[in-house]
Amino acid sequence: MLEVVDLHVRYGAIRALQGVSLRVAEGELVALIGSNGAGKTTTLRTISGLLRPTQGSITFEGVDITRAASDRIVSLGISHCPEGRRIFGGLTVAENLRLGAVSRPRSEAAAVAEDLAMVLELFPLLRERRDQAGGTLSGGEQQMLAIGRALMSRPRLLLLDEPSLGLAPLMVERIFATIAQLKERGRTILLVEQNVHHAFDVADRAYVLETGRITLDGPAGVLRSDPKVEQSYLGVGGVAL
Repeated sequence: MLEVVDLHVRYGAIRALQGVSLRVAEGELVALIGSNGAGKTTTLRTISGLLRPTQGSITFEGVDITRAASDRIVSLGISHCPEGRRIFGGLTVAENLRLGAVSRPRSEAAAVAEDLAMVLELFPLLRERRDQAGGTLSGGEQQMLAIGRALMSRPRLLLLDEPSLGLAPLMVERIFATIAQLKERGRTILLVEQNVHHAFDVADRAYVLETGRITLDGPAGVLRSDPKVEQSYLGVGGVAL
């Protein structure tokens, strides 16, 4: 479904990505792990059209989207749930969710209503708070809202950037239970995640990104037991980067 080949991205003189290549097949959940500053968020932002590469190509379902506008990429079926959630705090939960479907034509009104019902079924807490301002939600509830908003565009590929960042352990468990549910329902997901244990629990395959380069890749179960991954990312007592 998604193929990234030899991707290079610069921030001025800084080389953020240096030849990143990865692929995601339909129905897969692929994790991208690495320490802070490795280039994980840059990779997702480039795929979704928010950054322009200096070299390389990005193909989605056979269509070259390397330099496509972000709204065009959304219309093709890629939705990006960004790091930090970035919901609209002054709008209600329901209004935030409806904004996720803003690019869909009026002819899809019935389908949009179905998707709204699906999101509220997936996140019962959002149903209870649908008329509440997004800014009054807890961090975990805002993360649910951000994921739900991304789902409202009915994406073929969902990009999730650090969904557990800053959340209490119980809420992390809830978020990952939902991600596992989405996978069971056949969603295709590219997941950037600091909690490597949880990422490996849900992922089919994973890539390790270090200073802008892919250094390891393979089935999540194999990488979990790789000595380098164990030492650098799993750590003693389950500490993850």
